[in-house]
Amino acid sequence: MKVTDGVAPVALIHGGDLSRASQTFGVAKERWIDLSTGISPWSWLVPAVPEIVWQSLPYAGDGLESAASDYYGCDARSLLAVPGSQYAIQCIPALIPKGAVAMPVRGYAEHRLSWFKAGHDIVDYDGLAQLQQLVSERRVKHVVVINPNNPTSEMIVRQQLMEILQQLQVAGGWLLVDEAFMDGVPENSLVPECPKSGLVILRSIGKFFGLAGLRLGFVMAPPVLLQKLDSQSPPWHVSHPARWVAKQALADFSWQRIQRQRLEEVSLHWCQVLTERFSALEFSGSLLFVTGRGEAESCEAIYQELGKNAVLVRLFDEIKGQRMVRFGLPGERNMPKVAAILQQATAGQ
Repeated sequence: MKVTDGVAPVALIHGGDLSRASQTFGVAKERWIDLSTGISPWSWLVPAVPEIVWQSLPYAGDGLESAASDYYGCDARSLLAVPGSQYAIQCIPALIPKGAVAMPVRGYAEHRLSWFKAGHDIVDYDGLAQLQQLVSERRVKHVVVINPNNPTSEMIVRQQLMEILQQLQVAGGWLLVDEAFMDGVPENSLVPECPKSGLVILRSIGKFFGLAGLRLGFVMAPPVLLQKLDSQSPPWHVSHPARWVAKQALADFSWQRIQRQRLEEVSLHWCQVLTERFSALEFSGSLLFVTGRGEAESCEAIYQELGKNAVLVRLFDEIKGQRMVRFGLPGERNMPKVAAILQQATAGQ
């Protein structure tokens, strides 16, 4: 999806829409195995939420910001809780001076749409080398990086991002880094650099913790930008139960260590399985999803065959003759069934 020609898309398609899949393939909603998102199949186990949390309005000072500060490794004054990183993606472009913004050709499409709606000019880049060239030649004022990228899984190392930020700062530009999938490899995060001028980091509770329904994320940025974002937000925009649950999850370092090890082992195995099953695609992955890229016809065929067998994966638009298929992690309960379906789907290849 592109908006460089000045035409914005009417609606974006996201993973997890089982109702749409049911209509498309004629398969009952309850039969589906949903691998179309990058959400962990293992969720942090939410304990009973105290009654007072349900009965009272949320206010700062409940310990959430302190827990987030400890978890992410930055000053609590450098972060702001928001109702999902999607909220920040929609709001922040309007708070930044208009200019040309470098956008990954493939990436979470809501970024592109939000910057377009805020009046910025979109300039595509395909990989780090193109991005560095755009910045060094001063063809863009701002840069959006999804790190690691969803769906390509590409990772840009910290030093390279800091060099890009330093070049942008000269002209008063901004670097926005979406780290929604960074929890598995926190050593690559730029959060410890906050609150540097011109740097915005987005983090999500939904992916790594398997709590997408909580709708909670964080923005790390200079205080001036956080104040602008906070002032335009409605009162109590993050629910009290969401704040309470997130505070407990962020402080559970023991569970986090187990989760990282589990995701690393399963994602590696999953990538190996898919590589063996679908030789026509080239696979790469993060800790929460594996993506195959190849000829458009091959990707479409895999998506259709799995859909007929009630396994939903994410099929991305064709760019330069190639498409991508993203596979989320099945988890132990669904792995045997998925493996059998994959075997059936590749039997005729």
